[in-house]
Amino acid sequence: MNRLKRMVLIFMMLTISITYVSVTKKSREIGDAVQVTTLPVSEKVVILDAGHGTPDERCRR
Repeated sequence: MNRLKRMVLIFMMLTISITYVSVTKKSREIGDAVQVTTLPVSEKVVILDAGHGTPDERCRR
């Protein structure tokens, strides 16, 4: 009987978790802006390098 209670508890927790994730994902659509920081960026240059893990064949260094 103890094993049955454990399985029911696991099933309930899984159901609650899946429901929570599906509800929170639906509330946030793709393309919604999410503010992650409020640091000032004036007079700063941000460089993004894709890299992809392999050296560039055109670079002679």
